[in-house]
Amino acid sequence: MKAVVIGASGHIGNAVTRALLDEGHEVTACGRRLIPPSNLDGLPIRYQRGDADTPGQFEKWIDGHDLVVDAAAPYSIYLFPEGSRAQLDPMAHAERRTRMLLEAVARRDVPLVYVSSFTTRVKPRTSFEQWHLEIMKIVHPYLHTKELVESLIRDRCRRGLRAVIVNPTMCLGPWDMHEREMCLIPQLLNGRMPATSTQTLNVIDVRDVAVSIIAALRKEIYGTPITLTGPSLRAEQLFSRVCELGGVRSPRIPGSATLALPASFWWELGFGMAGRKAPLPTLAMIFATMIEWLVPDEMQNQLGVLPTPLDQTIAHSIEWYRSIGHC
Repeated sequence: MKAVVIGASGHIGNAVTRALLDEGHEVTACGRRLIPPSNLDGLPIRYQRGDADTPGQFEKWIDGHDLVVDAAAPYSIYLFPEGSRAQLDPMAHAERRTRMLLEAVARRDVPLVYVSSFTTRVKPRTSFEQWHLEIMKIVHPYLHTKELVESLIRDRCRRGLRAVIVNPTMCLGPWDMHEREMCLIPQLLNGRMPATSTQTLNVIDVRDVAVSIIAALRKEIYGTPITLTGPSLRAEQLFSRVCELGGVRSPRIPGSATLALPASFWWELGFGMAGRKAPLPTLAMIFATMIEWLVPDEMQNQLGVLPTPLDQTIAHSIEWYRSIGHC
């Protein structure tokens, strides 16, 4: 099989690329960069540079392939992004991009894999949580954008599109190329995360996400979103284990993601007014408060993917971040 992976340099896209290669498939990696990033070094891939916003670009990428994986993240994680048109009007940009992708996939009649977010699958248990969710959707465009894109793909599935939709929680593991300030483990090991909390987190090895995607393709689970989760544990437990395996002291200051959310908003607002990116975007706090609302997904069990032990995931993450100089 010949697969094209859009966003192959991203954390999940890179893991999917490697999983497809392990299965013996040919992979074309697509991205905006002139030179492939270092997490693609040494992989037997074909790299194609291009801008997905350019009309006809998806057709050029997809032509001659049997599978399309959309693991790109063309949505700002910041409340006050830089001034490109795509970032200033994320909903319109996301809809336009998704429709172009769907038309290109439909014309070539190939399966699509779309990497969504667990935030579209959360189920508020109380009226307060429902109110909180609605406020967060107003505050941050990311949440509505993800819902919009997923709804467009599901609607097309009802008309015959073969699309696997996965909704992973917080991904850990190797091959992450985000900025250091955006990576939890380097922040902990560099002493930049002074506080912890009892907030429940759910983490999944990025390699388990990739293998689950391939399993879903084999089983032809099309049109139904699959929530991919790993172990649930308190933030203080996760932080403590990361620091123990990394050989540093764990954060000692207690805190609450729910209480820290308003402060995070004003913190990011201040940085935005100064023309700078906040070290910790508000979206990270929003994610932390929403994970507790997840409902276990029985469909994940049908995939038959054995989870990677958490200590192994953490150890391999630390090894990767140290290899690229993040910690």
